[in-house]
Amino acid sequence: MARMSKSKNGTKHYPVQRKIAMAVELPSVTTAFEIRTDKLLSNVNHRLYRQSRNYCIKVDIDSDLPEGGIVEVYALQDTWMNMKAYQLAKATFDENSHEELKQLGSAAARWNDFRVASGLSGQTPFDAVGFTPNPTRYTGGEYLYTEVADAAGTTATFRWIGTGSNTFNIIDEYDTTGNTNNDPAFPVGASVAYDGLTDEVDDNQMEHLAGDGNAPPYSNQIIENQVLTKVATLHVDAGGGNKLSTGYFNAPCGLVYISTSGGINGTTIGNKIYVEVKGGDYKGVHAPSMLE
Repeated sequence: MARMSKSKNGTKHYPVQRKIAMAVELPSVTTAFEIRTDKLLSNVNHRLYRQSRNYCIKVDIDSDLPEGGIVEVYALQDTWMNMKAYQLAKATFDENSHEELKQLGSAAARWNDFRVASGLSGQTPFDAVGFTPNPTRYTGGEYLYTEVADAAGTTATFRWIGTGSNTFNIIDEYDTTGNTNNDPAFPVGASVAYDGLTDEVDDNQMEHLAGDGNAPPYSNQIIENQVLTKVATLHVDAGGGNKLSTGYFNAPCGLVYISTSGGINGTTIGNKIYVEVKGGDYKGVHAPSMLE
């Protein structure tokens, strides 16, 4: 196991490859891709990086991609709602697996990790790729999504987006835990006892303080299942007006969706798009836990 080395000035160095080139199996004309940061880091560093982290990453593209090419970058919204939905799914999995884990004891799978699928349809996951002159794809290793089982033994997975058979949308499930109650549920009446006999209490102000703000500034009946946010549009222009990097942004679960156009597809983008994770104290990268 690698250990942190300490330089003469006291700064600690953690050995980790944080910049990773990506590609898909060729030939490929696909224009929809998925970045799974935890898997890419695990492949390149031969360590388990867990999904349940809020990775701080940036996406870069090379300037020699086809002119006019566009790369749109999306990530999960870094919201309280998304975090609580993920935590509820994890707690449900833990409860569902409690007895089985007790029986397995030390025989439980060593590298088991709680993972929720994006649920996006039609996208191709990026593989980590070695840098030139030997751009070999990392294809080994087991990367499976978490399952739960009901009393009849029917298994199901978790997802962020969309619906399907034998799968739970974690936002929809979180939505069923209850609505936000108005507080107070029934605002007090606007009438004030002996109105006009005192200057300290006014019926209009009473109505304002009791009724304006007794409902939240968002829907208290439903959670809109809009979990993605657009991070940036990267592009290569003949006139030199390139935008080649998103800059660092938070990517809950390390999940990022890429959509390309203008001549950029799985073949042309191969080994010319990179994800770089900010350095930090989680095995060398910045990735606070989403479960705390």
